[in-house]
Amino acid sequence: MKRSILKRFLAVGLVATLVVSGATACSKSGKDASNSSNSADAADGAAASGKPDTWIADRTITVQAYVDDIGNSLPKNLNDTAVMKELTKRTGIKLDIQYTPGDTDSSVMAAQLASGTIPDVIVSYLDDSTRPEFPILLKGAREGMFADVSGYLKDMKVYSRYLEDGYLPSDTQKNITFRDEFKGAAYILQLSIDSEDRSLQYNPQDAYVGGMYIQKSIADSLGIDPTKITTQEQFYDLLVKIKKGGFKDDNGNAVYPLGPKYWGGSSDALKYIVPGYNWGVSDGYNLAEDGSIKHEVDTDYVYKKIDYVRKLLAEGLMNPEFFTMDATRAEEVSRSHNSAIIADVHNYQDIIYGSDDWVPLGPLNDFTGNNATVVHGKHRYGAWAISADAKNPEEILKFFDYLASPEGQLLCQYGIEGETYNMVDGKPVLTDEALKKLNDGDKDYLVNKIGAGFGGSGCVFFYYMLTNIDNLGNFGESRPGAGSSTTFARSVEVAKDYPRTLKLVPGLDATAYLSADSLTDVKAQMSLLNYPDMLVQAIYAGSEDEVKQIVESFRLQIKQAGNDTFIEYITKLYKDDKEAIDFYTK
Repeated sequence: MKRSILKRFLAVGLVATLVVSGATACSKSGKDASNSSNSADAADGAAASGKPDTWIADRTITVQAYVDDIGNSLPKNLNDTAVMKELTKRTGIKLDIQYTPGDTDSSVMAAQLASGTIPDVIVSYLDDSTRPEFPILLKGAREGMFADVSGYLKDMKVYSRYLEDGYLPSDTQKNITFRDEFKGAAYILQLSIDSEDRSLQYNPQDAYVGGMYIQKSIADSLGIDPTKITTQEQFYDLLVKIKKGGFKDDNGNAVYPLGPKYWGGSSDALKYIVPGYNWGVSDGYNLAEDGSIKHEVDTDYVYKKIDYVRKLLAEGLMNPEFFTMDATRAEEVSRSHNSAIIADVHNYQDIIYGSDDWVPLGPLNDFTGNNATVVHGKHRYGAWAISADAKNPEEILKFFDYLASPEGQLLCQYGIEGETYNMVDGKPVLTDEALKKLNDGDKDYLVNKIGAGFGGSGCVFFYYMLTNIDNLGNFGESRPGAGSSTTFARSVEVAKDYPRTLKLVPGLDATAYLSADSLTDVKAQMSLLNYPDMLVQAIYAGSEDEVKQIVESFRLQIKQAGNDTFIEYITKLYKDDKEAIDFYTK
């Protein structure tokens, strides 16, 4: 599933709500939907009536999702799917999931929270506290819109782990769930927390091998090992050899040695083609040799990066529309083999796993001479909160706690035993029918009939709402069908044949801390500046004098925006906690 990155107060009336409801065709408010008695009474009633010990309450929980991947994969009738029927049988709970389309999910969330009324539960993107969704969620928490679940956590089977020392990633612990200002209260719970920190364990079954890919036929013709191209000099020499080789695309046109990223022209690809000059590893910032913190624009690396790319353009070694090409044409030039090298794609794109035409190139060394992939610690993804107006919030937490249990995760991910999977040596194995439906991308079956997550290929809600993740330990594979799927077989082969080494650098990007209350004015001014855009402008400049003028102008602008104040703030922060910011040096 492609990770969505959303940028962002609209009036609530400007957007229309798409509702998927199981019990009724009408959308319900949190109060109307929460029609149960308290948890103790429900549990006693369940025992007396012979209901399973997983029973929670006879009620409907209304969920507003601000996640387009959830909205785009909602079943036509959620509570009529096999998974939801089984969940209701086990817990008594039904779901009413709402998704509201809009310009961006975060803008819809901002508008709806501004209205002061939300349903029982909201779900949002949230990789970490640097995401633009977080200030919206934080404002909601500060204004008392969310229930404090801290008193319930200790009684949960899974979410009790959120109270364990060292279980939550540092950012989740300090900045999101247990912020000092909330004095022990917990309003926002992050999702998809790994049960154990395996961030340094390379797992080919779910490794996204991204970055540059070269046509295998061209690499073979030149007699080069793509994995041995690791320096900026070697990369330049390769591009020159490709140009001199006279290679043609599918239409008989000369290939460009270096083409744009598969999804369209973007400055994002700079991190793959000039990592040797990417000194500002923490969203533009890093530690200088004297221990001071600087932005990359105040170092010589800014010119090294610009000069290198200008040289590639001047010598015809890269597509002149590298940074500007639209997505449709970028895909076309990749599929027609007009690019000898795609600047950015990954092994789970069909252009890669569908044939053996392309193989990974590099990766190139960073400015320290190391080409390891930097990881920042324990994985987490997404967040949710319970409305302060929801009845019996403990029941709601219990339901999502059940989903996160091994039993709940098995149901949410694999569906129904005997129908979509069978247990083999204690692990689930998809049935032939379910595996075929998964490989064929049969959404009607995966989403509307079964309603399981299937690793994000089915009903994404049930994939998204899990936590305490240990798929290999619990299920023997990283996602349903990973051990037997033919569709993605080459994706795994690529990850095995071209493994990445991993380097742990804990901390958040420096700019995450612009959200500090004392930096409000600085953040407002900084938000008007865009360093990658400046780089592209300078790369296409008509002369060296114009390049210098563009760079020096940006240096002045970032200083006037309050960069010195920001650096003073993060310098103190970094001195107090060396793992707060993801700086690294030689």
